[in-house]
Amino acid sequence: MRRAAFILCVLLASAASAKGVLPCMVYRHGLTNEQLENIFERHPAAELRLTAQDWRGMQYQLHRFANMTNYVQQIGSTQDCARVLLRLHDTAETLTASNAVLRTAAVQWQQAAGEWQQTADAWRTEYAVATNNLQAALADYMSASNRAARAEARHDAVVGWCETQRDKALLPSTKAIWQAIIDKLEEPGK
Repeated sequence: MRRAAFILCVLLASAASAKGVLPCMVYRHGLTNEQLENIFERHPAAELRLTAQDWRGMQYQLHRFANMTNYVQQIGSTQDCARVLLRLHDTAETLTASNAVLRTAAVQWQQAAGEWQQTADAWRTEYAVATNNLQAALADYMSASNRAARAEARHDAVVGWCETQRDKALLPSTKAIWQAIIDKLEEPGK
């Protein structure tokens, strides 16, 4: 037992004299916090080398310690552990109940958001259909308008030809026939 203690002291002294604590010494089976404090008391210039994982573990322990000291301070300041525990229990139940209400509200909001999304999708689809129908109607109108313009141009050409034939006619009876044809072509609604 003395030999193991002596070897440990030699290792600690050599590590401290090297101004560093190796990472292997701060693992779970390495040095304890008390042993590290003892080394730093004896050798204030010693350096501690540790990994990010070790640092996270130390932070976790420090936060747990702070939470525990806060809890112990609350119990110690009131001198009534049962009352503090009941108050903490009641607070936990209140928070649990409010969380349940918030969870229910969140589910309802998600359902409403889903319904709104479905409505928006339906409107988007209806808009696309209406736009397509409008474009088709405009295309039909333009086609009909073009056909009407062509028909009117043909009508005007026929009337113009008939007027030319009327003007060329030598007999008054032929002129009257051509004028009757022109009058028939120019009748509204026919």
